Amino acid sequence: MEIRTRSIRSLAYRCEEFLGESGKPRSIGYPNSLGLCILDALYMTGSHPTAIDNVVERYTARHGGTDGAKSLRYSIAAAGGPEQWAREVICNLKPAHTQPGAMLRAEVVDRATRVMADHGIDTVDDLLAAVGDEPSTGRNANEVARAWRELPSQKSGISWRALLMLAGSDHFEIDYRVKGFFGMPFGSFPRMTDDEVLELISATADYLDVEIRVVKQIVWQISYRRLRPDPKRKELNLPYPLDDELDEEPEWWPGRYDSRARHGADEWASAR
Repeated sequence: MEIRTRSIRSLAYRCEEFLGESGKPRSIGYPNSLGLCILDALYMTGSHPTAIDNVVERYTARHGGTDGAKSLRYSIAAAGGPEQWAREVICNLKPAHTQPGAMLRAEVVDRATRVMADHGIDTVDDLLAAVGDEPSTGRNANEVARAWRELPSQKSGISWRALLMLAGSDHFEIDYRVKGFFGMPFGSFPRMTDDEVLELISATADYLDVEIRVVKQIVWQISYRRLRPDPKRKELNLPYPLDDELDEEPEWWPGRYDSRARHGADEWASAR
């Protein structure tokens, strides 16, 4: 499947909602706090974004926004344990899963900080250095990833991938949720291969003049509903249907993506 300029413009429009005027991302991330990355990642699944934001805001109100994994663990210990910490600091008693008798997510957070301590990880930089380019899943997965997924109710790896996204890692797994994102608006699912998804993301990053990592983070967080697009935002009306058929195109519209011509037409200046 060829990567068409209409697909690039469609993805760019969906990403622009989460970019500032200077191209600075407004997706969720905590490059200066591994503690906040851990909190957000472990409270993400099954939670509304507002509930996650509340957990993070309550913690930062108490401790600031630069805590590492060690400081997060100290916070839990100082409160008297996970349950007291959940009641007094983050005001959230959500369980780790829906089965009766499930432990609190706060307990999973505490255990996650121990995983980090066991691997000598305290900061975001420590985490990124420990993970490197090693895979996050499968037989050859990074040892930190394996230890994280052994935490209660974290076997799926969703919270681990969320952690990496929040930390600014280049890791990006194209699972069913991500492929679902590239659905009807792009006229591609399920025909789009992983390589084609990555090619489209790369072309869109070039089009928007941002790092590829930024587009990956936005796509992943929308796919997992950590970011919620504005339902009232005006839809993008392109000059022809979004499908894989090669309709007759206007002369001003390039037939396919060419990075050398990216700035060659005024119509490419913005996806809006």
